[in-house]
Order: sequence, then C-alpha cells, then structure tokens
Amino acid sequence: MQKFEYSDKSFRFMIIGTLIMIAAAAFTGIVFHVITKTMQNVEQEETVSFDKHYAFVTDNTESDLWQEVFEAAEEQAKEYNAYLEDLSVGLGRDYSPEELLRIAVNSKMDGIIYSGRADRKVSDLINKAVDEGIGVVVLQNDVETSKRQCYVGLNYYELGQMYALQIDKLMDTDDLADVTIDVLVDGDMSEGASNLIIMAIEDHIREQMEDVGDGEEVAIPEMNVTRIYAEDIFSAEERIRNIFLEKDSLPDIMLCVNGVYTRCACQAVVDYNLVGQIQIIGYFANDTILDAVDKQVISSTVSVDTTEMGRSSIQALYEYNSMGYTNSYLPVGIEIVDQQAAHRMIEEKNNRAEE
Repeated sequence: MQKFEYSDKSFRFMIIGTLIMIAAAAFTGIVFHVITKTMQNVEQEETVSFDKHYAFVTDNTESDLWQEVFEAAEEQAKEYNAYLEDLSVGLGRDYSPEELLRIAVNSKMDGIIYSGRADRKVSDLINKAVDEGIGVVVLQNDVETSKRQCYVGLNYYELGQMYALQIDKLMDTDDLADVTIDVLVDGDMSEGASNLIIMAIEDHIREQMEDVGDGEEVAIPEMNVTRIYAEDIFSAEERIRNIFLEKDSLPDIMLCVNGVYTRCACQAVVDYNLVGQIQIIGYFANDTILDAVDKQVISSTVSVDTTEMGRSSIQALYEYNSMGYTNSYLPVGIEIVDQQAAHRMIEEKNNRAEE
C-alpha cells in the first residue's frame, strides 16, 4: 500500500490556514461581544399605539392655511389618543385629493378630514366611506350632496358682510354705481357659497342706503365672480396675471376668497404698478399677507381661525366614533385684519421670536 507523505510546503500551508481560521473566529467573537454590549446600552424604542387612525386630505397641504389647520388637528388628535396622517406625504408621487380620498376609504380609516373638489365622484366616495362606517368631516368647501357627517367652515354670508364693511371704508356710497368688484374664488367653491357672499354685500349696501329716504333705487356696484381653476400656485399666478393684463376691465376692488390668490393678486399689483389703483381685500393672515396689509399694498384681510378649524374637525370625528353622531355644521371664527391690527400682530410675532 502506497504511503502518502506531506511535503514541507504543504505542511506550511496547512499551518497558515489553521492560524487564519483561528484568528477569524477570534475576531468574530470579539465583534459579536462588542455589538451585544452596544445593543444592551441602546434604549429600546417605545412602541406607541393609538385608538384611532384618521386621514387628512386637502387640495394643497403645502399652503400655510392647511399646514396650520393640520398642526392644530394633530395636537387635538393626540389628546384623544388618535393618529392623524397627512396622506399627501411620503407616497412617492403627487396624487389628486380625489385619489387620496379613495386611498383613505380603501384603507378603512377610522375617520377622514377632507377639503377639495366637490363633484359627483367625490360625493360618491364620501358616501361609500360613510356606508362603511367611516366618519367624514369636510372643511371649507362643503360637499353638499354627500352623506358627510360634519362641515367645518365659514359662514359665507358673514364673510360677505365683513367684505361689505371694508368696501364701505374704501368707497363713497354715492359712487357705488360706478364701482366694479371682482370676487376671486376657488374653482371648487359651490355656486351657493359665492352667491351668499354677493348677497351679503348687496344686503349690506341696501341697509346702509335705507336712510336716504328719497325713493330712489339703491345703487349696487357691479360685481363679478371669477373662478380660478388652478392645479398649483404657478397656474394660479398666471390666471390672476391675465386678469391684470386686461387693462380695459380692471376692477376697482378685488376680493380674494383664498390665501394663495391673495398673495398672487398682491404681487400682481406691485409688478404692474397698480398699488392704490386696485384695492385688494384679502383672505387669511400669514406673514406675507400681514406685511402687505401693514404696507397697505392690501387694504385689509380676513383672518380665519385655523386652530379652531383643525380642533373642531377632530372633535367632530371623535364624537362620531364615540356616539355615532355629531353636529352637521361647525362654524369657524373670522375677523378683519386692517393695517393697525396687522402691525400689532407682526410686532407680537417678532417679540415671541426674540424671547
């Protein structure tokens, strides 16, 4: 039988290989020990559970108004141990409010806060949600044909009255017949809501003229509702700039029932050197708009209580989940911010920032 013998070279390879394996095993053990010790020193992340999961769906979550509403709603949701999710965040691409609403319904959320288009498809989706036991609260633009549980928004007649008070300050009542007013509203606003604004202004003017007593017909300014159909702020800017390019039909007063449109109109009067020639009464009161009111680029603006809107929407969902019903309408407070009020609000914000 043949006897095999290892050469010196083969023997050295075997020794070296064995040493390498021993070193690798020792290194692995050291690394494992270090990782284990490190993991023991890391605090385990606390798992948070919520009783309810709500969806927040709006047509423009990047706007200051909806960001403020969401923050207020989120804080209120925490008090009820509920989680409020902004569905437009982290989906990888942009979805329309209608698509986000469909996602919320199919995800079997416990409640939905919605603001956006008010067409038949949206109404059907809301009805589907309600039929499946999902509470739906609509903000700002009511979906009147749907089964939604609650509408949280403005009293548009009251808004019109506030606009009328500002018109009084800007125009002499003797010249109202020659005054033209453009009312810029969102394309999704219902015709009923825009009509209420116009009606309130006309009613206010008639009441102011009742004391004339000369039997003459009350002069009502020419008012036109301009609907802005815009997918984003850039298309809104373009649409509003087109209004200013029509030199022969520029209004004396422009009422903006939207924060984005207020900023666009403000920028347009500056760019076309029309400050003072066109009086703008705005909507919402963020830093940009307050600065414009303070500088009288905008004569005044209507401030919306975004905190109340956000908190009320969550309270309505909580009531519906707890009791099976809630109020069908919750009004949101509004107030006029003129130059003096804007200046005070800016100073208060600056003082808080310095503290």
